[in-house]
Amino acid sequence: MDLTTGKGRVTLTASEVGALRSAGALIEDPRRERPRYFDGRFLAARDLIRDQQYILTREADLGRAAGSGVAAGLEVSRGGGDRIEVSAGHGVTPAGELVVLPRAASLRLADIAHAEQLSARFGLGRIPQPPLRSRTGLFVLALRPVEFTDNPVGAYPTTITGPRTVEDADIIEATAVVLVPWNDDAAADALDARRARAAATLFAGDGGPVLSSNVLPLAMIALQNNLPLWIDAPLVRRELGADRADLPGLGHSPRALRLAHLLQHQLHLADAVAANGGRGFAARERFPLLPPAGPLPPGMIDARDFTQRYFPAEMAVDFSIIPEDELPALVEESLALPPIDLGAAADTLESTSVLILAPVPRNEWRAVTARLSTRLRTLRPAAINLVASRKPLEILQQLRLPRPLTPPTPTDPADAEWARLAALPGLWFVRRRNLAYRDELAGEAIRVAGQDRVSELLPRLNTLGLDTQLNRVLAEATPRAALEVNSLLASPRFADSPTLTAAAIGELSRADTLDQAAVLKVAAELAAPGVGDGLVRLETTRADTVPSKTALREIASGEADWRAADQQATVAASAELRPLAQSVLRPQPVRETPVAPTGPVLEAPVRPRAQARAAAAPAPDTRGQPAATSPSGRRRRTPAPPAEAEKPARKTTAATRRRKPDSDAS
Repeated sequence: MDLTTGKGRVTLTASEVGALRSAGALIEDPRRERPRYFDGRFLAARDLIRDQQYILTREADLGRAAGSGVAAGLEVSRGGGDRIEVSAGHGVTPAGELVVLPRAASLRLADIAHAEQLSARFGLGRIPQPPLRSRTGLFVLALRPVEFTDNPVGAYPTTITGPRTVEDADIIEATAVVLVPWNDDAAADALDARRARAAATLFAGDGGPVLSSNVLPLAMIALQNNLPLWIDAPLVRRELGADRADLPGLGHSPRALRLAHLLQHQLHLADAVAANGGRGFAARERFPLLPPAGPLPPGMIDARDFTQRYFPAEMAVDFSIIPEDELPALVEESLALPPIDLGAAADTLESTSVLILAPVPRNEWRAVTARLSTRLRTLRPAAINLVASRKPLEILQQLRLPRPLTPPTPTDPADAEWARLAALPGLWFVRRRNLAYRDELAGEAIRVAGQDRVSELLPRLNTLGLDTQLNRVLAEATPRAALEVNSLLASPRFADSPTLTAAAIGELSRADTLDQAAVLKVAAELAAPGVGDGLVRLETTRADTVPSKTALREIASGEADWRAADQQATVAASAELRPLAQSVLRPQPVRETPVAPTGPVLEAPVRPRAQARAAAAPAPDTRGQPAATSPSGRRRRTPAPPAEAEKPARKTTAATRRRKPDSDAS
């Protein structure tokens, strides 16, 4: 059957239907039955109702095929007092029904009905409306699709003697905001602990449905006498389309659930740190289950002895650095791993390893790595009283080398840099795979700019008048620092900007000790976002001028404040750039330099005056003379005329030029 030209659905005959039914090869769906219309059929209301139900069923099936969740909007936020705000948006329930809020809604929590009381609140049932009561506990704020009849019209009698009645003519579909009670241990005095247990219940399993499929959950709310204590949307909110089947059949939770676990942990951690006065705490105190990646509370790493007190002592914890723009990719990769169960047995925790990461800006990456001797550091647990959980080697080390009461401040530059990184506020942790990675590289890699760029460095600085300042910098630099200086100044950004080159030489000249770390620090400062943009604007104000050598030397020697000029030029208007460039750079016109020949020189260069005289001299008459050849047959070189013969010619020419005005006057 060709679906492009023929029917997509085949109509079976009665005999074919009977044969397929008897064979069990025909599967019928009683929800998808619609009336068949033909001329002469008597239509009743039930026929048209069946037609509508068929269309609604088809739409629900298509909605379930795309998944369930929030498609857009529907953000829940706290209003004033006992009110909450729900933004406009739409989504799909797990049953495939579409729920829509065409405009934002502001509701009092006392006015929102329970899900089981929905019919009574909307007046659609015979159950009397219960009185309002103070509600305390955990509730799920959800949207539920509802419908009701309205717009009454007169109905004609269906019999000859029947009376006329009034019936509602329209069925109106709407969305109701409901509160669904969360069924747990109902410990009303520990709502924060119930929040953590609810997260463990929702994120530890496979993400199966814990609520009715007829509602779309938006947020979990903790109520205390109808007043919201906290609102946690990622606990129950799921985004439409985020649930990809990336790990089918392996018993792994859907991606939407793992992503929601990460978002919920970020929100819960921020609330817990704020409630604790900004101080950190052990993970077991607040969370029975951790996502495979997440932020770290402040102060969890003791920079004096490099111990951590956030994760259990049985877990292996390492500390490392990462460029901040690569952190999202690593977090996305770690979401494929299962969550960390902090309540597991000690043997299970010993096989779990975690990596704490300090995000470093990209422009500071090389400067930070140069100050570190290694990019990975092991963190020991700060478990003073948990002697039984320590390894035997650690116990022996503690017995042989007693731990001092007040560890000294680290004097090693690498330890000082690790201490600075440990004090950063934006530390993250990721769960590591239990795989053995092998590093077979030997030696150390040193980045050097290309030889073609380094060979152009000295001639370019000689043209700019900065070769003397560069030689002073290289004379004070260590061998590795000299390589870094050449790489920095030969990079395309500095090669295209004489002012940035002068600024870099000036910053390097002011360094106390010009080692590799100092050069990388200067490179990180000049590569920071926005630094140097104003100087580039000043240089490109006029294309026919270049900065003067005097201005460049003043910037390189520190006499001119290039940072103030850079900031001023960054925010200056176009009309203000030329006066500012004139005062800072004192530009000069571009001088065209002759292009030197790149090929091999076969003959000695001819001087301009000699070339002019050779062109003016008459060609010698060689007709009738034998060729000047050597005995070997090669042509002899004609001897050059004596130099003394040129002097009278130059005098005669000069005298002629002086007498020319007199002859014209006569």
